Parts: sequence; C-alpha cells; structure tokens
Amino acid sequence: MTGTLTGLKIRSLRKNAGFTQSALAGRVGISASYLNLIEGNKRPAAGALIVRLAAELGVAPSELDGHAERRLIEMLEELATDPRIGGKTPKTRATEDLVGRHPEWTDIILKLYRAFRDQSHAVLALADRLNRDPFLGESVHRMLTSVTAISSAAEILGNVDDLGQADRERFLTIVAADSARLSQTARALLDFFDNSTMRVRSATSMEYVDAFIFQSDNYFPALEAIADKHRGDMPPDGHHDTGTDLANASPESIRFAAARGLAWEIAENHVNAITDAHRALPTEEARDLARAALIGYVAGAVLMPYDRFLKAAEDCRYDLDWLSRRFRVSHEQAAHRVATLRRPGATGVRFAYMRSDASGYVTKRLPLPGLPLPRYGTACPMWPIYGAFQTPGITARCFGELPSGERFLFFARAVEKQPTQVGHPRKLLSIMLACPAAEAPRVAYGDGLDATGAMLPVGTVCRLCTRMACTHRQEAPLIA
Repeated sequence: MTGTLTGLKIRSLRKNAGFTQSALAGRVGISASYLNLIEGNKRPAAGALIVRLAAELGVAPSELDGHAERRLIEMLEELATDPRIGGKTPKTRATEDLVGRHPEWTDIILKLYRAFRDQSHAVLALADRLNRDPFLGESVHRMLTSVTAISSAAEILGNVDDLGQADRERFLTIVAADSARLSQTARALLDFFDNSTMRVRSATSMEYVDAFIFQSDNYFPALEAIADKHRGDMPPDGHHDTGTDLANASPESIRFAAARGLAWEIAENHVNAITDAHRALPTEEARDLARAALIGYVAGAVLMPYDRFLKAAEDCRYDLDWLSRRFRVSHEQAAHRVATLRRPGATGVRFAYMRSDASGYVTKRLPLPGLPLPRYGTACPMWPIYGAFQTPGITARCFGELPSGERFLFFARAVEKQPTQVGHPRKLLSIMLACPAAEAPRVAYGDGLDATGAMLPVGTVCRLCTRMACTHRQEAPLIA
C-alpha cells in the first residue's frame, strides 16, 4: 500500500515542481529509468533516497512515506461502514488510486461526510428536543387554546346578527387578548429555536485536532525547548495558583495542574502561533481544543524532560508504574508522554495511544501505521482498552493480530479520574498503548506473553472486520 501511494505522490509533486524525470533523477543520483519504475510503483523508494527526493521536491520526508495517505484510506474505508451510506466497500486498490491521484477530491469527500454527520446529529438532537422538551408541549397547548378561543369568538361575531353592543365588545376583547397571547407564545417559540444554546455543537472539532496531532507526529520541538528553558520556574512545592479547586485531587494531579499553570505563562503565545497557522484547524473551537492539548503537552514536558524521560523509559522498558513513581506523575500522564517520544534521531518505541470512557466514547487517539483507531464509533471489543474496565487499576495486555496480518502488543489500564461521589458511579477512563509486536522485547508489558501461540485475533470495527466466526461480532461486515 505504502509503495503505491509513494510512487503516485512523487510523480504528482515532480510535475507540480516542473521537473522532468531525467532532471529529478539526476539531482538525487539515480537513473531516469529507475525513477520511472518508482513512479510506476514497480520499485520501492525508502531510506536515504526518500530523504533526497523530499529535499529536491521541497517537502518533508514524511510526505513521501505514504503514512498520511494511508490514514486517509482508513478514514474512507471507515466512513463506508456507516449504515446510512450502505453499499459495498470499494476495493482497497481503488481507494489508493483515489487518494494518490486525486487528493483534493479525497478531502472534499471527507468534508462532505463530516457535514453529513453534523446535519444528522443536529436532526437527531432537534427531534429529541421536540419530543421531550415540556416547553414545546406547553407552548403548543397554549397556541391551540388561543386559536380555539379566537375562532369561537370570531364565529359568533360573524354569524350572530342581533348581537348587542356590550356582547360584541366582550367578544372583541376576547379576540384581542387571545391574539396577544398567541403572538407572545409565537415569539417565545422563535426565541427558543434561535437560542444559541439550542444549536448542536459540531461533531468534527476533535477530528480536526486528531488530524493536527497526527500531522505533527505528536512531537512539538519548539514546545520542548520552551519547557527545557523554563523548567526551573516550576514552584518547588509543586503548587501553582490555577484558580481551580483541587482540595480532593491527588498529589500527581496537583503537580500537573501547577505545570499547566506554568505552561500557560511561558508558552501561550507559542501555542497560539502554532494553532493559528495550522491548516488542519479551520474552526475556532478546534483551535481552542488544540491549544488546551498543547498546553498539556508543555506541562508534560516540564515534568518529564525529554532526554531524561526517554533514557528512563528505555532503562525500565516502558514500565509505566516505574515511570510514574520516578517522575511523580499519574499513570495517564506517563502513558501520554511515552507516545510523544518521537524526536528525529532520539525516538523511543512508537506507540499508538487511545483513551476511552466506560461507554466506549474515545476521547483521545493517536494511530499507528497498520493500526487505525476508530473515529466514528467504538473499536473492536476484543481490545484490552475495554477489558480493562473489568479490573480497574490492573493492566490488561495481549498480543493481537488484525485481519491484515499486522501484529501488535496491546496493554491498557482503567484509572479513576476523580474521587467517587456518594450516589454516583466511579468515573473511570481506560488508557491503552499499542506497539508493533516486533518492538515487544523493548517493552515490559510483553514479558510472559507468547507472541507466537497467544496471538488474539482482533479487528478494528465490526463492519470492517472479516472475522466471521468472532463471538463478539455486533454487525455484519461490509467487506466480502
């Protein structure tokens, strides 16, 4: 897949840059015939050659490795599973050709689908409001009462010839009073439907933030540098005036809140510059969410310095409990930090990161090549991110193999987000990391698991999974 997309991308960028095959081949030190084979997807391009090609074409090497396009393919395949769209999922090769040859149309299709989903959410929310809101029922009843009274009075005034002056004035008063009430009720209904709090929030803002994080590879060197420069400004007692009641918070939460407060002071302008300029954040709501995420990123970098944290993570083989104790952070904070160790030349194990509440609603996601994380629904119920809710505080782990043959080490833990209130259920969030199975020897959570004999057959979402014998299947697959 990646090779196909790489060849198409190189050809498109070369033509846009005005290079002939011979000219570009000469610049990167290969023959024109070899470049022709690469563009025709008959020879691979990787490593140093990709770097040279990217330099001559004026793009980052990541633009040519096919990972961004692969994510677009996964998004197109996932939206095809929407039962409202139905039909047969296109062949993967056809989807590759669309993404590789017509990226503008791919973007348009995804924007149309987001708009369709927004409209669907709005219709459902309005329908629910119309069915349930007592104000509407009462308003309709008042309107019907007023209309009935006006109609009856008007009928008497029009049909009774010998109506006395006093009675005529009395019925005219009824018509005027009920007309005023009818107008008042109508204005109240208009205000109700025009109220900004009634409007449905966009369902795509977090998707924009996901795209922004993915395109940035969840690594922001400028913010790391700011954290390094101002780490000494962190209050020695780990407290900071955040304006938030932290009376019942854990020590780790208090320290992180203090780090966030410092992050706003030292990095707000830099964060605004990043979010305001990034094309993946087209709305103010998306930019606000991205700013909050980046402030959290800076806070994590203050508490867990990149170089020291990477060395500690490698030494303990990514044992999150050990890292939490070492840096006095929570399990969730340590898990998120290991997913940011992506500095070129000093990269840790590359992890996918996913966070879900008990309903299956995914609140954070960072995918890996070959491991798409759902955007429009829950993931495979076989993933330990859901099983972890059965044993809060204990790490659930397994090796899993997707229908594509890609293999990963999954490990997840359900953590309590805040103290339990009387009469309310525990607020648990499940945090999952996943890495390619080949990286498992570097990760403590693979110890004791048989990567060859205990490979759990997992999927992504039911409608994209071909495992017909799965006992957890909830929907029929769209893929034959």
